[in-house]
Amino acid sequence: MSVQYSRGCVGALCTTSVGVMRSSIALAILACALLGGSATACTTTAEPAPTIDWSPCAQHPDVECASVRVPIDWARPDGDSIEMAVARRTATDPAHRIGSLISMPGGPGSSGVDDLLAAPKFSPELNSRFDVVSFDPRGVGRSHPVTCDAGLAATMPNVVPDKGARLDDVQSYAKKLAASCRARTGPLMDHLDAVSVARDIEALRRALGDDRISLYGRSYGTMPGQSYAELFPDHLRALVLDSVDDHSLDGDAFLASEARAGQDTFDQFAAWCDRDTACVLHGQDVHAVYGARAASTDLLQLSSATTQLLYKPDWPALATMFETGPVPAQPPPPVHDGGVAMPTTIVCSDWHFDISSQQQWEQLWQQQNRNAPTLRAHFAWAAGSLCSGWPTAPPNPPHVPNRPATPPVLIMNGLHDPATPYEWALGVERNTPGATLLTYDGPGHGSYPRNACTTTAADRYLIDLTVPARGSHCAAVPG
Repeated sequence: MSVQYSRGCVGALCTTSVGVMRSSIALAILACALLGGSATACTTTAEPAPTIDWSPCAQHPDVECASVRVPIDWARPDGDSIEMAVARRTATDPAHRIGSLISMPGGPGSSGVDDLLAAPKFSPELNSRFDVVSFDPRGVGRSHPVTCDAGLAATMPNVVPDKGARLDDVQSYAKKLAASCRARTGPLMDHLDAVSVARDIEALRRALGDDRISLYGRSYGTMPGQSYAELFPDHLRALVLDSVDDHSLDGDAFLASEARAGQDTFDQFAAWCDRDTACVLHGQDVHAVYGARAASTDLLQLSSATTQLLYKPDWPALATMFETGPVPAQPPPPVHDGGVAMPTTIVCSDWHFDISSQQQWEQLWQQQNRNAPTLRAHFAWAAGSLCSGWPTAPPNPPHVPNRPATPPVLIMNGLHDPATPYEWALGVERNTPGATLLTYDGPGHGSYPRNACTTTAADRYLIDLTVPARGSHCAAVPG
């Protein structure tokens, strides 16, 4: 059904080798994009505002590039610091400019600078009214990337209990990997969490000179967005959480819900194959086809490749992969001084997986199989397994947000999202006073660009601060 509106007010996931790809899969929640926040850190600062010196980007002169210096540890603002890379596309209608719209990239590991260099990110109307700003989060891309030992990255142990995997091996490996990352990356390894990123966004706001900012986060980018709402509500004009992570979940609930989401989206694909002759598997038992492929290839590699094709979704390509094509490998990560970039380790800074025995691990694996009887597991399984052995506790552990009064928040989520389950969006809506959930009734990860309904709803909110009526839905794009 179409969106109805009510007026709202405003208050004050790698490499071509299987081993390295497994490591990236293991720590990537992609793509997922998850929440975070802690009310314990300070929300005000007395130091002078950081400066920002824009100049045309070398790769694209229509985009401006710069950097903002931020402390590694926000509890020690006078300590060591890093340069956070930022980029900006200025409003195309400066006479009617509203302010800055900061786009928070997902992943963890996506580059917001690359996003802006590639193309305008939002609708022409939104681009006309806002300076669209994005950044490479700390530990990502141009912002002091997390770098780990290439040999370790390529030799991740088996994480499938049915194939003889041992939790002790996985957790021992995690400790060695973390030590290599720390040796190459330095003290930033202790400060990669979403709360630290939210503080970086506040530094960016001050450098831009804006009293209040509008935020758009997709997937993992919703993590610092929610943290910002906890910490700096007085400087928040609007917040869109697109494909949102529910940071109130413990590790068991996180893994179970991810498995259910993967299975649900695969079922949508199978239903399409049943009804549409354009599917090269039309007339076959698609679930049985997947099972046959799983028996002859790496299960988590297959599950991850399947889920990635369900993001868009690209159902024809997925059907072709099952019929004739190889399971695609991900591109190799950037090399840094003999190591490899592994920003996916950021997951272990925001999530806690308390797995203390082989028996418990195997029980969780059986739960994965029950929740995803075809896929058998979600790529999040490997991430949770590795993070369970991470030697340091997450500085931003899961919690129910302690959020003060904020402007109305717009949550957008697909009904069949393989990475950020719809049940997460329902949970975040319950835990966020004044939030409104807009449901896209189709499959895929990311709702803003799906159709005119989803784009218009977000644009009206960001421009006019008009929120959809509660319970609003946007119809699925025919597939």
